[in-house]
Amino acid sequence: MKLLPAIDILDGSCVRLNKGEYNQVTKYSDDPLSIASHWHELGIRNIHIVDLNGAKTGKLTNFPIISKIRETFADFYIQVGGGIRTLESINKYINSGIDKVIIGTKALRSPEFLQTIPINLKERIVIDVAVNNNVLSTDGWIEKSQISIIDFIKQLEMNQITEIVVTDITKDGMLSGINKDLYSNVSSLTKIPIIVSGGVTSLTDIHEIISMKDKGFSGVIIGKAIYENKIEISDLIKLEST
Repeated sequence: MKLLPAIDILDGSCVRLNKGEYNQVTKYSDDPLSIASHWHELGIRNIHIVDLNGAKTGKLTNFPIISKIRETFADFYIQVGGGIRTLESINKYINSGIDKVIIGTKALRSPEFLQTIPINLKERIVIDVAVNNNVLSTDGWIEKSQISIIDFIKQLEMNQITEIVVTDITKDGMLSGINKDLYSNVSSLTKIPIIVSGGVTSLTDIHEIISMKDKGFSGVIIGKAIYENKIEISDLIKLEST
């Protein structure tokens, strides 16, 4: 199981949002590359990056910073999301060496788009299933979708998607613990491996997710808990080595 510290980039800075709200921003660094460098020195080798400007506008605003992180640390596994809504954007990231790209809004608004992705690229695609009080959300988690979670999952299965991120928006950035019921419910609907995101606050939360590994969980994203020193990077490295 991959433990994935998160770097969310807004206007070039490393930040965290509360519940995906762009008017509730906490800035942690003006230099995301320095965050990545510090983690790399400590032994982290898997990271999750989000272009928050891209998530809202559909443009790869922070691509230069993200590609610099990729170029600097060749041994990082890097997955990136935010604004990836065209084949051109997918290829831009893949050609820069990014391991996997995360698609959210485009997959939900235009499910037929997934059919246009070449089969050899689909193993590099992760779909974000962003849930706000049991309703799917798009456009940087701002808009609500009429598509049900069950129907969306079926579409992903039909399109041979090999991994999804399930994000509980109500928990994201709140340091209030994980919504275990949501993750268990989604895992009961599909055999697609699931990366957990939203609300991870303590090592206990991570241990709970690891304990559900046999139900199809492939990773966990950890954000604000790291920046607020609720979870130490050293503890993540110990967990990955066990």
